[in-house]
Amino acid sequence: MVDGEPTRRRGTSILVISIIIVATLGILRSIPQVYTVPELDVRVAIIDSGINVDSELATRVIAERSFINTSYGYQRTDNTTYDSAPNGNLHGTYIAKIIAEESPDAGIVNAKVVANDDSATMVGVAEAIRWTVLEENCSVINLSLGMDHIANDIVGDAVKWAFNRGVCIVAAAGNEGDDGISGSSIDSPASYDEVIAVAGVDDQLVPYGFSGRGPLRDRVLKPDISAWGYYNENGGIAFGTSFAAPIISAAAAKIIAHCFQNSWQWTPGMIKAALMVSAIHLPFEEWEVGAGFIDFQSALIYIDNAKKVNNLPLIAALNPDDGPFSFEYWFVNHSVSVPISIFSSSNVTFNLEYRGVNSEWIHGPTEVTINQTGQITLELEVIASDDVENVDAWVIFIAPNYLNMRTSFNFDAIVPYKEIAIDTSHSSWVIDSIYGQFRELTQRINKLGISVDDFGPGSEITLDLLNQYDAVFVMDPCTWSYVFVNDSVTKNSIYPYTQSEIDAYVEYWKQGGGLFLVGLTNNSLDLSSANALFSAFNMTLNYDAVPPISILVNGIASTTLITKMHDHPVTRFLDSFDYNGCSMNYSGDAFELAWTEIFMLDENGTIHQNNVTVVAGLENSNGGRLLATGSNFFLDNWALNGKYQSLQNWRLVLQALFWLLQILNP
Repeated sequence: MVDGEPTRRRGTSILVISIIIVATLGILRSIPQVYTVPELDVRVAIIDSGINVDSELATRVIAERSFINTSYGYQRTDNTTYDSAPNGNLHGTYIAKIIAEESPDAGIVNAKVVANDDSATMVGVAEAIRWTVLEENCSVINLSLGMDHIANDIVGDAVKWAFNRGVCIVAAAGNEGDDGISGSSIDSPASYDEVIAVAGVDDQLVPYGFSGRGPLRDRVLKPDISAWGYYNENGGIAFGTSFAAPIISAAAAKIIAHCFQNSWQWTPGMIKAALMVSAIHLPFEEWEVGAGFIDFQSALIYIDNAKKVNNLPLIAALNPDDGPFSFEYWFVNHSVSVPISIFSSSNVTFNLEYRGVNSEWIHGPTEVTINQTGQITLELEVIASDDVENVDAWVIFIAPNYLNMRTSFNFDAIVPYKEIAIDTSHSSWVIDSIYGQFRELTQRINKLGISVDDFGPGSEITLDLLNQYDAVFVMDPCTWSYVFVNDSVTKNSIYPYTQSEIDAYVEYWKQGGGLFLVGLTNNSLDLSSANALFSAFNMTLNYDAVPPISILVNGIASTTLITKMHDHPVTRFLDSFDYNGCSMNYSGDAFELAWTEIFMLDENGTIHQNNVTVVAGLENSNGGRLLATGSNFFLDNWALNGKYQSLQNWRLVLQALFWLLQILNP
């Protein structure tokens, strides 16, 4: 593939189609039907794998162009506009059929960007967006594709540019939901505020396991709305959020046509807000299904009855509308940052009123001005010396000519038994957070009455900060960051530790703090930068891999089962745990806790056996304790949900935590 390396869950950046095919879709209709000539008042761009134009689509497709060209970074040029059928499956054709069926008068613009190997380039997609807007005057863009999040994302820039020019952009939420186990799993460009991110539900209105879930790394809520996550054709069925997105795109086109018919103005912010406020509430959380299931007729009612200023219906929406999420535990004397996303028809200023019995514990601005989309952050902190039950407060958003909006908070806040932090401040991966691949870890620790705070990107690591916590887990330090340079995606090291940060960690440990340093292989981390931290404690991560070869089975990486452990409170009573990472070296007062055998084949065909360290520890006379490892696999969501080999990963994590907190002693 052109743009990157394998497997999204560890932070790489390949652009791929968001599609899951479960059954063969059969042969397309052999007996052509007669279709009326539509008016084609609104143009919808399908940026996808191309379209096979049959009798149904012949009167609908009004412009076509392929962007699969070596000048845009593809390995070969393909000037055809018919469906490239990635991996043998039609895709863009089905997207076009959904839009044609759902919005009978929408004109379709075919921008082909996905090659038959299921890949596209960022340049190709960005150029397609610009072409559909500048040359084809499209009002709606459908992106049933997704990619990992990277720095200086030119597709994201193109999406924002199109939105600012008045184009409604709809994208599939992605198919990496993994029944919610993966945590944050919304693809880009669906993750952008300017985009309507669409989740997929089944015919019982239950979210599909594959459907991408939120929230994002910074707790920003996605997806935005839900629609059917499948497509039927001649007895076959295809599944994926790819097929939910065009339902929303078609609805957007019909809303625009409705505004034209009534001589009303419209904006992409108005369309997003109207679809969200009119959605049917589902018995699931917003981070799973967004505002709910699309209800087009209700959206029209909202638009018809909205106050009109300069012929523009004024509608607004926000998310989340309540909190906390079901997996969250909030503690007294701990501040929680809650981003609120706001969408509106126009440039508008909202006044905020803080109400409820406990409104004094919510802090935020008194007003906010947005231009169709924007965010504020509310800070919630319950100040108390004892547990507080049924905290009740809400914030009302008020603007002239708009209906009032409200977000509410109702929860119990407890006094933490211990306080720890998870530091992902030096990781570029969107999955690295207490909302991502460490969600299960956070939730299980919270259930013990232990608070968990998140040091995210931009956090300043100081001794004063660290001293607020009994232990700190440092996860995936110095990940490679994927950036767009010279028309391709490359990895750079942009997250090294400063010497002052390393000094703060060393001093924290010397004063009696608990540290857990969690690394990975050089494919994932810049080990030279990560080892600047590890070596401060007489340990280093090696440039190897354990296991030497890792494969994916059903999207889950294979692991080595670690069974060789020294007798220690961290490893006692354990039979095994999972490992996928690198080995370690240690010296001085550091000590080995677990090791494994690896077998290597040299250039002469001789097999060599080596014992390598995978977990090490360190203590000092002031009570400081440290653990270090070259793998995060026994701490992630998959491990703690029993998706690898061992069922004892949580026991290892729990004993490690209790040892760091000095609850377990020799």
